[in-house]
Order: sequence, then structure tokens, then C-alpha cells
Amino acid sequence: MSADRLRAPAYEEKVRARIAAARLWAAHQAPYLASAVFALNPVILEPARDEDTGEPVADPGFRAFPADTRWNLYVEPGTALATPVEEVGWWMLHQVGHLVRGHAARSPVRPEAGREVSPAAGTVLDEEAHRWNQAADAEINDDLEAEDLRGPAGVVSPAELGLQANRTAEEYVPMLEVLAQAVSRGGRPLADAIDCGGVVDGQERTYEDGGSGEGPSRLDRELLERSIAAGIQDRISVRGEVPSGWRRWAEERLRPSVNWRARLGAVIRRGLSTAGQADFSYRRPSRRLGAYTDIVPPSMVRVVPDTVVVIDTSGSVTDDVLNRLLAEVTAIIQGAAGPDRRLRAYCCDVRPHAVQAVRRASDIELVGGGGTDMRAGLAAAMALRPRPDLVVVLTDGATPWPEQRPAAHVVVCLIGDGGHAPAWASAARVPADPPRRVPTRGGS
Repeated sequence: MSADRLRAPAYEEKVRARIAAARLWAAHQAPYLASAVFALNPVILEPARDEDTGEPVADPGFRAFPADTRWNLYVEPGTALATPVEEVGWWMLHQVGHLVRGHAARSPVRPEAGREVSPAAGTVLDEEAHRWNQAADAEINDDLEAEDLRGPAGVVSPAELGLQANRTAEEYVPMLEVLAQAVSRGGRPLADAIDCGGVVDGQERTYEDGGSGEGPSRLDRELLERSIAAGIQDRISVRGEVPSGWRRWAEERLRPSVNWRARLGAVIRRGLSTAGQADFSYRRPSRRLGAYTDIVPPSMVRVVPDTVVVIDTSGSVTDDVLNRLLAEVTAIIQGAAGPDRRLRAYCCDVRPHAVQAVRRASDIELVGGGGTDMRAGLAAAMALRPRPDLVVVLTDGATPWPEQRPAAHVVVCLIGDGGHAPAWASAARVPADPPRRVPTRGGS
């Protein structure tokens, strides 16, 4: 038997002991995430070895203790033995953040988003995947810093980069792109090139073959996330401190589910009611007051609000889903504003395409297919004349939003489980049907 095989059990035991100690440290630092930390499944990889001594050596490519969406945590032995227990525990909390907040499902570079993935994905991340990794890291590290848990050297820190606090990954992407452009002109690098694994972008890595099974079932994950959210709410109820990002996540996670059609109809009708302010009009004289005076006064009428629909055609939502929701939305608007009401519609990816004036949802031509930026679509809608009273946005929410509330009332139809709507908008979350085909769209 070789000397390497004789050493293997002892060295693996040391690695597992370090992982166990790191779990305890992480659970103590963030008790509300303890159940998620203990749900991680460590997968010990083959070590990188010194060519002369054969001893395990640290591999910088695994410094983040990368994970996948099956809750496997990939541990490179040399890296684990060379990393302090506290730093290993910090990375556990970091990877739990990616898992629980669903960064892989929200990723613009995941295979389901229509992006072609190289068979060797995971060896070198391209610029878009790397930027998403950094943005997702910023969303998580912001909350870790709020717990006074400073990350290792070289990780993305919103505070150190001068970025706004308590933002989502979708909001951090354009901020980091601006900083990266400054770096290209001679500034200092934003952070090290760290790969957190498939847990952050949904792309499979070559080392994931060593992972076990399919991980927790959908029901197990549902119960785990509800347990975490309930723990956060309990901590808040006894005036315990919880970072705002985790507080926001728990509130959304525990929000009771409702019939999405009823919710969608309610928010759109409320938007129509709010946008169409009551006014006096002589086109409908007041019969009640006219019976008591010779002067014919006007009656109160509600102006039918002008509505614009902005449609996210970036490619992450299929045409089938968009057509179904457009039919729902136009039916609700026509039911509240009257039949044959002409609508104006914008298809938008990173830019708005030509405005379309239609009477039926089926008349809208879906064009586009690039990135996603609903700020551009909302800006185009507000530049229309006459300016709309109500803007209805159909999107999966994986987009930056304007920081300021537009002049019109905005209703956001969030498609699927990921993404978010801005705090100043009314929102209704609607299900996304599984895509049955790859959509094809024409140009503008």
C-alpha cells in the first residue's frame, strides 16, 4: 500500500474536524442561519499536492469553498487545512446566502436563460458571469458586514467600494460595471477574481462530478427556508438585530400566497383608480342638484387613465408566458376602462424598441432579446405624449430599477420566483410556465 493511501485517512479526518469547527463558529455568529449551515454537505475533493513532498497544498481556485445548487460544499483539502477556522465559517455563511436567496435561479447567465454554456464551464468565468458573481457577493457581504463579520482580503465589499447599502445583486451589477470601467482607465482592481461555484450562476463546474445525489428535495428546501425565515422573524420580535437584507428576505418568504389572478387584477384596478382622478364634467350634469336649482351643475366623473405596458423581452421569459400575461393584463384594463381601449406598448431589453399602439394583446409584436434594463423602458414610457397615468411592467424582475418614483403610477407583474420590484411600485407575483420551446424574436 502506498504512503499516500496510508496518509489519506488521517488527513481527511483533519479536514472534517476543521469543517465541523467552522460549522459551529458560523452557527454561533448567525444563529438564524444555523439550520442552513448544518444542511451543507461537504464534498472533499482530491488535493493539490506539492510536487516534491506530495503534501497537500492550497489551491487558490477553491479559496471560496464553492458550492452547487444541491447544497454540496466543495472542500479542497490543502486549502481547508491552510485556512483559519473562522474564515472557513465565513465562507459557509457566504455560500448559504447564495443558496437561500436563489442567486442561481436569478442569474442572467444560467443555462435556462437561453445562454450557451461551455462544457468546461467553471474553469474560467467570462466577464458577464464574473460580474454577476461579484454583484451577488456584494448583496451577501453587505449583510455579513452588518453583523461585523468582515470578509477575507480580496472579496467584494460594498462599503469599501463606496456603493449604496442594502441593494440586490441586480442593482449592484450596473454599479460594478461603472467601477470596472474606471479600473480599465487605471484605477485599482475592484476585488479578486473569486468563483463561488454553480450556486451563484447555475452553471455546472467540472469538479461537481464528486457531488452527491440531487440534494434536498423541493419540499425539504421549502421547509428549511421557512424555518430560517421564521427564526429571523422571532429574532426581530425580541428586538434582536438582523441585517436588513435578511430581514427583507424573510418578510418576502413568509408573505402568504394568494391567487395570482386576483392579486394581479386588484393591483391593476387600484392603479387605474388611483391614476384616474375624479373631476367635474358638464358632459354628465348632476341630476340630484339640478332638481333644486335653475343652474345645471356638473357631476363628478372619473377620467379613464392613459395606460402604457412595458414588456421585458430580454430572453429570460418565453413568448408563451408573455402572451398569456398580456392577455390577462389587457382583459383587466378593458374591464375597468372600457372595451376597445387603445393601449400603447413598449418592448424593452437593454433599450426600448418602437412604441406600438394596439387594441388587443395579440396585436403586440414581441421584439428584443438582449440584456435587461427596465429603467430605459420606464423612461421611454414617461417621455410619451400624452404622458401615461399608469404604467404596467411585465418582467421577471432581474433588472435595475429607477431610484426615484416616476410621475405615473407603476404596477409590476413579477414573473416567476426570482427578481424584485422597487418599493415605490405596486407588485403582483405571477407564475412562469416551464418553457416549452426556445423563443424566437424579430428585431426592431
